[in-house]
Amino acid sequence: MADVSSLKKKVRNPIRWMGAKSTDVEGPVLYYEFGTFTIDDNITSSTLPTGLTNVVGWILTPMNLSAASVAIPFSPLTLSSGKITITTVDPGASGAIYSYVLFGTVETV
Repeated sequence: MADVSSLKKKVRNPIRWMGAKSTDVEGPVLYYEFGTFTIDDNITSSTLPTGLTNVVGWILTPMNLSAASVAIPFSPLTLSSGKITITTVDPGASGAIYSYVLFGTVETV
């Protein structure tokens, strides 16, 4: 299993989204990452690297509808060793291009 090709992160590290210290809000501080990635022809399983340690949600937007709607990832959101496993259907010769936003937490020791 290889990393997705043509990964372009718009941020180097996760950025704080919400949850600054407040007496009105409870729960973890949430961070986000966003960018684009491509799933090449004949690839049905790949990984998306992330700096988040716990991903709670993601938004995927197909950028080339003909291939990306065929290959839309259907895997559960599993994060292991800083990578999200993405399982798809073969996107075809042109590959599938997506923009993405990941939401989650960053655990520090």
